Amino acid sequence: MKAGLPGTTERSDGSREVTYNGHPLYYFADDKKAGDTNGQKVNDSGAEWYVLDTSGNKVTGGAKSGMPQPSPAQPTSGGGH
Repeated sequence: MKAGLPGTTERSDGSREVTYNGHPLYYFADDKKAGDTNGQKVNDSGAEWYVLDTSGNKVTGGAKSGMPQPSPAQPTSGGGH
């Protein structure tokens, strides 16, 4: 993680959500161990899900099986980010 990139945003229901570089963060339930990227490019809840790099940018290259394996410190994002 890089300083200044973690944050929060208010959801429509009034609860707070953690963000990284403005992207909402989600845990993908089918990722069972560090380095899993099973949610990469999955279209769910109306948007594609992507792994973020340490700069907070989505990683778009490669198919799920060819994805570079992120370190455990890299969050997974959804919501079209």
